[in-house]
Amino acid sequence: MSDTPPRVIFVNRVYWPSTAATAQLLADLAEGLAARQWPVHVIAAGAASTRHNGVTIHRTGGEVQHAGLLSRFRNYGRFRREARRRLAALVQPGDVVVIMTDPPMLGAALTRLAVERGARVVHWIQDIYPEILAAHLGRFTALPLALLRRRRDAAWREARACVTLGGDMAQTVAGGGVPADRIRLVPNWAPRELHEPAAAEAIAACRVAWGLAGKFIVAYSGNLGRVHEFTAVLAAAGHLKAQRDIVFLFIGAGARFEEVRTAAATRGLDNIRFLPPAPRATLAASLAAAEVQLVTLRPGFARLVYPSKLAGVLAAARPVLFVGPPDGEIARRLAAAHCGATIGPDDGARLAGLVAEWRDHPARCAELGRSARAAYEKSFTFDSALAAWEQVLRQAAGS
Repeated sequence: MSDTPPRVIFVNRVYWPSTAATAQLLADLAEGLAARQWPVHVIAAGAASTRHNGVTIHRTGGEVQHAGLLSRFRNYGRFRREARRRLAALVQPGDVVVIMTDPPMLGAALTRLAVERGARVVHWIQDIYPEILAAHLGRFTALPLALLRRRRDAAWREARACVTLGGDMAQTVAGGGVPADRIRLVPNWAPRELHEPAAAEAIAACRVAWGLAGKFIVAYSGNLGRVHEFTAVLAAAGHLKAQRDIVFLFIGAGARFEEVRTAAATRGLDNIRFLPPAPRATLAASLAAAEVQLVTLRPGFARLVYPSKLAGVLAAARPVLFVGPPDGEIARRLAAAHCGATIGPDDGARLAGLVAEWRDHPARCAELGRSARAAYEKSFTFDSALAAWEQVLRQAAGS
């Protein structure tokens, strides 16, 4: 195989300058590859195709944001159609086409086209649909979801590689008939701005700006999505309401943001505060300004999604309280790294007890934070992910 890297075409609905999680991850990877002399193209929604930081961006038009559920599905369908047209015009034999999972079923829509044009396909699986939809909607959608699953599995099997974020997701992909030698595990990395720890002055300034200097802050930072669990968090805040030095802080937005804020107000939980998402430039200080960070996942989703906010929390050297499946991958990772604890989705009393315990033992909290940083440096740096992706792409091109 030639040492010249093949042309890579990424397809995902969101990309720079969007601040959505997959947009930021894709921009990191695309620009990182371009800096290493890979020819990189991205097909994404939005106006005005352009070139940015070495990456050629092909815009499909259409809305990036959604006004509601109907608008979301309409935009998803439009993007799949327009992305197919753009890919048909762009793809050449020998290209590597990396298809992400926004919108759902994107791989099923594009894989055969790319293969027929002589390209190699890699699926970068951030979320596993239609199983996520089935977990939300229940058994009444069994027949149409089974049909979608067959189409999705066929696309996975046609690919040269399927890249998952963790072992639990890899098992689901294997269940779709993908051979083990075509499944790759590349965890999502922490934002590159977090590689250098935030300065103490920036952390202190962040706490002052929040009006929380001197408080013990338990923070949830990021998307409050439909797959995330907040029952135990709200219950823990209720248990700790009388302890005025403890504050629960939600920094972010998402589908369940208003639900959580309304629940806190209804219960009179004035020890819960809400802030808008932190800009990426100040994310290191924002994450480190809390003593403890929360990561949550609803039961039934452990094999379908991977809470990528975990990488940023570990980079910020903060211990993790994970509310979710006790037998899942996140729980196992925290136990192996000695950097946090797992709490059942309904166990608000235990969550409250751990928060109070860590507040009362700051040395223990700091020790867990150091272990978290060590776990980040071992598994979640951008440099290690970039090297892994280069290997995936070269192997796919040379298969």
